[in-house]
Amino acid sequence: MDLKVWQALPLCVLSGAVMADEALDQRVSQLEQEVQVLRAQNQENAWARIDFNGFYSVGINQSNNNLGYAGSSDDYDFNNLTLVGLQGDFALADNTSITVQLVARGKDDFSPEVEWAYLKHTFDNYITVRAGKLRLPLYMYSDYLEVGYAQPWARPPEEVYGFVPFNSFVGVDSSYDFEFDDSTLSVQGFWGQSEEGSANYDDILGMNLTWMIDNFTLRMVYGISKVTVSQTNQPDYQVLSDKNKSDFFGGGFSYDNGSLLVVSEVTRATVEGAYPDVDSGYLTLGYRFGKVMPYGTVAGMKTQDDDERIDVMLPLGPSGSLVPVDSSFIYNGKRTSYSLGLRYELLSNLSVKFDATFVNGFGDTKGLLANKVSGTATEDSTAIYSIVFDSVF
Repeated sequence: MDLKVWQALPLCVLSGAVMADEALDQRVSQLEQEVQVLRAQNQENAWARIDFNGFYSVGINQSNNNLGYAGSSDDYDFNNLTLVGLQGDFALADNTSITVQLVARGKDDFSPEVEWAYLKHTFDNYITVRAGKLRLPLYMYSDYLEVGYAQPWARPPEEVYGFVPFNSFVGVDSSYDFEFDDSTLSVQGFWGQSEEGSANYDDILGMNLTWMIDNFTLRMVYGISKVTVSQTNQPDYQVLSDKNKSDFFGGGFSYDNGSLLVVSEVTRATVEGAYPDVDSGYLTLGYRFGKVMPYGTVAGMKTQDDDERIDVMLPLGPSGSLVPVDSSFIYNGKRTSYSLGLRYELLSNLSVKFDATFVNGFGDTKGLLANKVSGTATEDSTAIYSIVFDSVF
């Protein structure tokens, strides 16, 4: 072989190696760019799968005395009706998502609390299952309990919505919609447990049916649970044995044709033993005149098992010694409330509500109002005035 060829061979090998290195560098650079593009796309897709929305209420209320109805007093209160909530929905797949809702209430010093935190999946047969922390679906407005803008009132009727002491539970629910020619029947079952203060609610189990046809909505619900209270929860601990059975029955209807609004619910909450069984109900009528809707509500509650009361030991004797006392003055209750209000739509997502509520009809009971039971307030009626701004965003 010619000597010049041998001399050129190393140069060719070196040149080929350099070209290979350059090609490798170009390929690595191209792959890095592709990875960055894919990462950016994944981030964009991730953000596209997240949906944030929120709501808030800013209110002020005052009553003419200190009976304490719905948490009111004779001082102006900016916290009782004020709250802010943020909800995030993250789509894991087409039929699977995660929902988290945080609510900060003025009456709790705006400490954020998780109200919803659940995984949701809809199967091919359109059955939807949710698991996690869920809203207890006892009322027509349970899903919108904190969203004042979705409600006609400045506050939900206390005689119905204020008796069950917890609104959320940890567990699972399942729902299915039956579609008919001109109506839809929704069936929902739920199961779980909850803890509220010094009380535990185990084996919560129930079902509700909601039938929607034209402008009408009809709803029925039944639920059971087992209630256990701590010994520190007096005098409830003396009238409730371990895991007392509790039942809840509810029925409601609404009619809303865009102008006329009619909403009503009736409930019965029962607990085994001497703890009060309560019947409650309300009727709301409203009519929209453009952006303005005046409304009126009549609500009432009454205990139904007053003959089952027993004596409880309370520190009423000399030097706070325990003495037996008939618990009827604590657990017997009856009252009626009358509300007149006005809702005005300031914007498409902002409303202001003015409300005046008068409460009386206690009869010979304390109306299940703590201040009246304790004797710190003795009046036989109270009036509460409220102004609330509600919005969603």
